[in-house]
Amino acid sequence: MDMQIVFTSGSTAAGCFFEFNRFTSSGMLMSSILLVMVFVHARNNTVKTANVLKELAQQKNQLHLFVPEQCSSIGTAQRAMEKSRSKQLAELFQSGISVHHAGLLRSDRSLVEKYFAEGYIKVLVCTATLAWGVNLPAHAVIIKGTELYDAKHGSFVDLGILDVLQIFGRAGRPQFDKSGHGIIITSYDKLNHYLSLLTNQFPIESNFISYLADNLNAEVALNTVTNIEEAIEWLSYTYLFVRMRKNPLHYGLNYEDVETILKGRQDVKK
Repeated sequence: MDMQIVFTSGSTAAGCFFEFNRFTSSGMLMSSILLVMVFVHARNNTVKTANVLKELAQQKNQLHLFVPEQCSSIGTAQRAMEKSRSKQLAELFQSGISVHHAGLLRSDRSLVEKYFAEGYIKVLVCTATLAWGVNLPAHAVIIKGTELYDAKHGSFVDLGILDVLQIFGRAGRPQFDKSGHGIIITSYDKLNHYLSLLTNQFPIESNFISYLADNLNAEVALNTVTNIEEAIEWLSYTYLFVRMRKNPLHYGLNYEDVETILKGRQDVKK
């Protein structure tokens, strides 16, 4: 798969369209089979981005590249979309564009997934839930922006590398394509960050420490852990313990702390 990182100082929606336009105008993709997913990080941003893409395509006289080809079954698809409770879905479908997020009715999401897979929808603007929950590949995937709001921390955070790789995993359709394209549109100050993450294999760190108390309580309730020695032994089998020894700085420890913990573990066993 071809991976690209594009930085933009202006509108990421415009940058998103620029990349899409580059593919269609360069001859790299055939418009008759082109399927593109644009990933955004908020439900309300799906419709906004879809409308921006539609308007930009109209301005450049390229909306015909998105519009589904007329065939005997297109009428059935149009009637099905017109019955949707979402007027936005019906309107966007006429232009070969649609949206997908958890706020839509399950029936509407199913229609969008069906008609995207069948090629009636050429550009699908969606949230990352589609990458994790539905096996729906595309020729190209575009991540529009890499900053998202984390309600748990009450602040904006960077899109994690696991999410990026999961989204990129949607690029390429084995039955149609010999290759796929994954594109990240981000700000200039994040360029090196994602470049290093995508070009180096970083180990996966454990988040188990956030749920350690709950899991340990469960083991105590099951009588799997009945004393401190067994608790230490149980913890030593976790991936958290492995990564804390390998990369203690990630968990707020230094290497001297790790040695102290290991020595304490040995003392308890004695």
